[in-house]
Amino acid sequence: MRRLFLGFAALVLVSACGIKSGLDRPDPLWNAQSAIEHDCARQRAYNADHPAHPRALDARCGQSPSNTGQAPGSSPQSPTAPR
Repeated sequence: MRRLFLGFAALVLVSACGIKSGLDRPDPLWNAQSAIEHDCARQRAYNADHPAHPRALDARCGQSPSNTGQAPGSSPQSPTAPR
């Protein structure tokens, strides 16, 4: 029983190694722009429904498409993309 407890305690201590920051959701691997737009809309809707205690918006939500001069579904073109 003692070995089991020591093994479990060691596993718990080692499992937290390497976590340097918060466990925010990473960017999606595909269809990133629509996923970011969906998350931003969800966060803005939450803040609109709860004005007494709004949550901070994700850094990716800082600029709306109207502020960047882009159309709402377009992504910026890469400088190396063919024209």
